[in-house]
Amino acid sequence: MERPTVILLIHPEEQMHLACKRILGREGYEVKCCADSTQISELVDRHSPNAVLTAVRMPDKDGFQVLKAALAKMTRLPVIAITTHASIPEAVIWLKQGGADYLAVPFAADQLVRAVDEALRGLRASEGPPKSDRLKTSTALDAIIAASRPILKLKRVLPKVGRTDASVLIRGETGTGKELLAKAIHELSPRRSALFLPVDCAALPPTLLESELFGHEKGAFTGADRSRFGLFEVANHGTVFLDEIGELDVATQSKLFRVLQEGQIRQIGGRRSTPIDVRIIAATNRDLEGGIQQGLFRPELYFRLNVVSLTIPPLRQRKEDISLLCEHFFTLFRRTHERQDLAGCDSGFIEGLMEYTWPGNIRELMNAVEQAVVLSDGPNLTRTDLPAALLQNQPGPSGRDRDVDKETLDYATAREQLIDAFDQEFLNRLLSVCQGNLSEAARRSGLARKTLYNKLKRIGVLPFDVNEIDSTSEDVS
Repeated sequence: MERPTVILLIHPEEQMHLACKRILGREGYEVKCCADSTQISELVDRHSPNAVLTAVRMPDKDGFQVLKAALAKMTRLPVIAITTHASIPEAVIWLKQGGADYLAVPFAADQLVRAVDEALRGLRASEGPPKSDRLKTSTALDAIIAASRPILKLKRVLPKVGRTDASVLIRGETGTGKELLAKAIHELSPRRSALFLPVDCAALPPTLLESELFGHEKGAFTGADRSRFGLFEVANHGTVFLDEIGELDVATQSKLFRVLQEGQIRQIGGRRSTPIDVRIIAATNRDLEGGIQQGLFRPELYFRLNVVSLTIPPLRQRKEDISLLCEHFFTLFRRTHERQDLAGCDSGFIEGLMEYTWPGNIRELMNAVEQAVVLSDGPNLTRTDLPAALLQNQPGPSGRDRDVDKETLDYATAREQLIDAFDQEFLNRLLSVCQGNLSEAARRSGLARKTLYNKLKRIGVLPFDVNEIDSTSEDVS
């Protein structure tokens, strides 16, 4: 009998034990759980796990000590961190010290499964014979699901781009799949066995971004209590994906250009330069040429990045991809949320998707299908399972008197109904664009997190990354 794939979980909370057992168990993994991190060496000897999941902050041995002890027993053992206090510096150190992945809590079920699957694939790749180039090409391109001519044309170009070290600039609206395209290029490149490291340039203030990219020495600035590697050093010999490159301030752009031009970095507060060898893939939803004219983007950096330019059209311009993407997401979330009672999507559901303009592109489509899978009464997804924003298919509340009860003449009641209708549509769309991330939704909308949460509760719009709201969600907190 074939030995099951064993995942060892070291975490102090019973809730995490149950969640990981449920999520990974239905994927065929056998999960062994322990709350005592001091037993890591004995547990590795006893269970011979294929991978380890560990909390970072624990009362006895912390996650870094668990990582060290696990690798001392099995040098190629994938060890994945799961933490409620995620930070880029800590993730950098974790990967530099041999960790396989770093997951922030809350995470979705498919994120956990994907992290474990990818860690195990990396282990098998390091132990087994190399795959053929044809298989690698097929696997990388299969992740890009499309039937439209623009995307099929892009897929034909990617192998040519992948086999070089040329810098790539990917253009497209938010949610069109720029990171997926960048990852495919990496998987098709000679650097595929090294790290692919995405960096969201819009997520960090300029005062922190330079330190994150290039690292710093201890004492370089207030709060620098220890030296840290920069992301370029961590990804050495791999690929760095700079998402939203147009958000960089001009000073950081100049420093980035110098690093790319010279092939070396100097940490903040450091005295020596370190050679680096990374490929750069950048992405933007901005008009960089216009930014150059306005003095907001450095022309030398633009030309350094724009060796190969790829453009992903928005979903509204390639609607022939919608049914394929819907089928893919339906299959994914049917399994993730254990909705085997659902048979498929009827024609009305697909027509509703086709009629919508998708301002949030594929990311919004994915969110809409997941919401329908979670909330549908079955046996098929129908038009009534579509989110409110899709059913109304309007950008705002103007002219929508249908949302007010025709018999209601009381001003206060009618006004409240219209406000509720606006909130329902606006917050649905906001959550679609933010993929259910409540903190990001609060930041984008300018609402306090508590105010946003209260509005969502009042009108019944449920953000699936808040596990106390809806137990059907597979997010883990």
